[in-house]
Amino acid sequence: VSGFNRFRNTEASLDDPKNHQLVVFMDIVNYLKPKYVLMENVVDILKFAGGFLGRYAMGRLVFMNYQARL
Repeated sequence: VSGFNRFRNTEASLDDPKNHQLVVFMDIVNYLKPKYVLMENVVDILKFAGGFLGRYAMGRLVFMNYQARL
């Protein structure tokens, strides 16, 4: 997601292995089901690929019945 990565895959964000940590993080949250979840927001997560990764994270959290906000 880092803006320093010039070779980011903007067409298929989650297919890029460098972005897969977000999917793994959400899978861990889903497995452990903690009471609270805190995620650091790097600047480009809301800008990269039209904000897809930010919307993905919010959507997954809401789907798991968490109240989510930025």
